[in-house]
Amino acid sequence: MKYSALFFGLLIATNCVFAQTEDLGIKYANTITASELENHLTIFASDYYEGRETGTRGLSRAADYLSKQFTLSGVPPLQANGGYFRDYPLVQYQWANSTIASDKNLFNMMTDFYGYAGANNSFSYTANDIVFLGYGIDDTLYSDYKNVDVKGKIVLIASGEPMVNGKSVITGSDSLSAWSKDWRKKAAAATSNGVMCLLTIDPKLAEILNNPQWKNFLEGSLIKRQSEYKQPEYTNNLFISQNMADKLLGKKKKFIQKTIDKISTTGKPANFLVKNTIVFNVVKTENTIYADNVLAFVEGTDLKEEVIVVSAHYDHLGKKDTIIYNGADDDGSGTIALLEISEAVAKAKSNGEGPRRSVLFIAFSGEEKGLLGSKAYADNPAIPFENTVANLNIDMIGRVDEEHTATPNYVYIIGSNFLSTALHSINEAAAKNYTNIELDYKYNSTTDPNRYYYRSDHYNFAKNNIPVIFYFNGTHEDYHQPTDDVEKINFPVYEARCRLVFHTLWILANQDARIKVDVAQED
Repeated sequence: MKYSALFFGLLIATNCVFAQTEDLGIKYANTITASELENHLTIFASDYYEGRETGTRGLSRAADYLSKQFTLSGVPPLQANGGYFRDYPLVQYQWANSTIASDKNLFNMMTDFYGYAGANNSFSYTANDIVFLGYGIDDTLYSDYKNVDVKGKIVLIASGEPMVNGKSVITGSDSLSAWSKDWRKKAAAATSNGVMCLLTIDPKLAEILNNPQWKNFLEGSLIKRQSEYKQPEYTNNLFISQNMADKLLGKKKKFIQKTIDKISTTGKPANFLVKNTIVFNVVKTENTIYADNVLAFVEGTDLKEEVIVVSAHYDHLGKKDTIIYNGADDDGSGTIALLEISEAVAKAKSNGEGPRRSVLFIAFSGEEKGLLGSKAYADNPAIPFENTVANLNIDMIGRVDEEHTATPNYVYIIGSNFLSTALHSINEAAAKNYTNIELDYKYNSTTDPNRYYYRSDHYNFAKNNIPVIFYFNGTHEDYHQPTDDVEKINFPVYEARCRLVFHTLWILANQDARIKVDVAQED
């Protein structure tokens, strides 16, 4: 492996710092132990915390646990009289009792049909007819809406797009267009053409509604107020079963397949109208709730105005019916690492050997809902971003993925060289000198199809020009499953990864020069 001159310069400087301080990094990194990690994580990933879903009792219990552990470890809150919690408002949309009735049939939300709560409004309406409009596409290459009056109408469409001889009419190949991949395109087309409500036949409806995670998401969603709060931009749009579609059309149900077959043969739009009384009673409730980020702080010495942020998200997927998603790895492992690292830094401080720069520890909520807690922090940072040196973000570091079963002493590093060459080199020096951890850069790309760089809380620092490192063990068969339990954590590897984060933090906090942003951000 080749190392740059900058790397060796940093390595020499780092060794000098540690030699002068009797290698305090090793001394305090060694206080992070597998046994303590296991003790904490066994509690934190237990059923008592009910999966720690944002906006629930389980999350509040988890926040209380973290604040108590910070207190016991001697890690104070950022403001002496302010406590550890910083809350932020969320809008919670949920479906109330919602039905669609036709003839003697009564259809129920989350059984016969579903919709995205954030993309619909409450809707009470009686329709006297329904238009079957093929695929509901409005494209320059093919339009189901051309010369059809759908303004103020209920429109029923098939999922997918027209295929003639195995080729898409839109793409001209066997590849599907965005019309098949993104429901928003059809919703937007319906909106622009004045449709009252769009009904899409979803062949996967039963599969979706039998998935506890999907069902929970559809029944209610959390949206950050302020910049992200907005009314639905589409006309009401719902997804229905084939059985429901057949009953809505009655005797004309056979025309659905005939119309699709005609389109598939000719490559040209086809539609038909059915007279039928349909009564919609779709009800959505809206509530403002609050979620907490948990902040603890160790003040530095001569460089205390400069701050390093260490973060992890403590929320997870919650409870679906009686099934609890404990999230031991995601991200119980990161959260407990945060506790242990903060305790090590606090011990150094209490012994008069604390870091030169200050360290802010943040347990974020709302990550699973779309990085909401870190977005709230970025909108109103507790420490000005001009004083924030770097963010070390820990999200899933307790497991070993399939790729590394034979070589478990690894960790994926993401984003370390995107803004600062110095941060990247410091992390490599920490790994080389103080751990046996291999740094794997497989996902270290803004174009990685998994998009991991954009999917955890560090991104809200990176897009504000703060250098970041995202520490990650990769996914596994228990990712976002109720089987992500503490028994599957590899504690020796987990300990080593925690110590790597600590060593990187320790170097950042004690070297003379603050790292610089010297790489133009790609995105």
